[in-house]
Amino acid sequence: MTITIYDVAKEAKVSMATVSRVVNNNPNVKEDTRLRVQEVIKKLRYTPNAVARGLASKKTTTIGIVLPDIADLSSAEIVSGIESVANMYKYNIILANSCDDKEIEKSIFNSFVSKQVDGIIYLGHSLSDSSKNYLHDTQIPVVLAGNIGLDSEFYSVNINYEKAAYEVTKEFIEKGSKNISIIINKYESQKAQRIIKGYKEALADCKVEFKSNLIVDGYKTYKDSNQIFKTIRNINAEVVITMFDEVALSIMHQALDTGVNIPNELEIISFENTKLLDMTRPKISSIFQPIFDVGAVSMRILTKVIDVEKAKRKGEPYEKEDLEELEAHDNEMYLPYRIIHRQTTK
Repeated sequence: MTITIYDVAKEAKVSMATVSRVVNNNPNVKEDTRLRVQEVIKKLRYTPNAVARGLASKKTTTIGIVLPDIADLSSAEIVSGIESVANMYKYNIILANSCDDKEIEKSIFNSFVSKQVDGIIYLGHSLSDSSKNYLHDTQIPVVLAGNIGLDSEFYSVNINYEKAAYEVTKEFIEKGSKNISIIINKYESQKAQRIIKGYKEALADCKVEFKSNLIVDGYKTYKDSNQIFKTIRNINAEVVITMFDEVALSIMHQALDTGVNIPNELEIISFENTKLLDMTRPKISSIFQPIFDVGAVSMRILTKVIDVEKAKRKGEPYEKEDLEELEAHDNEMYLPYRIIHRQTTK
């Protein structure tokens, strides 16, 4: 049997409003009444609903997390990082899977607003304009974890994709490779654009001609990459840089199945670095990014944004260090990365 606020009020012989005030530590309750209500709460083992408390306090201590794919290893590891910090600061989390569908995503945002979440961490690949406008109108703090917003309109936590793409491309060129292909999921995504920009700058600095056909888009999962190897062979790619581990794994399997020698005939490196790479043979090289830390830092940034925004609205003092840290990065926080050569690169 579920104990409700009505049951507590009836047992304590007070109104439900009084029970609510006691639960929310409202000072406008007589001490003897407060003690009586607290005793009944303990006796009945009543657990106040976080959303119900939020209706009174305007703070639910709840964070909404939007996932593009609940089965995605990278998203799962980011959520682990988010949860570690959420637990530390006593926040609950609500997970919602958008299936990378913009209409479902809109519905999720509406649901989060109705539940009065204190903030949102978005793990999707790109926000639609309508969703951006909606989130701006609601004034709910938003942090993008592992992706980038256009013109830094939301706080985001990533590695510096442009710099990393520049460094890895230049490294392969200096080793003698010229036909370096990049496999992206969506040409218009901000992450893909940053990677392409760094790639092009490296080519230009090394006096290597840019060939548009070496940028191949539309691939994210193992399943949708099962025919990509034909494209790679047709464009004579010597090196393949993928945005996602599943794509790198698919390419490697297709190469091995057709007798192509890895890494002597084809080198493969991924931009994601999930646990999947530790399970492959040969082991796939990667641009290491601390995925767990992306989630943890995103959650910590969100708590700072929530605290600062709440204080501003109430005209209360806030930690100036928090605001300075938020403003120092122009809304983008970069975490360290490194290039890890395993068995799919020379």
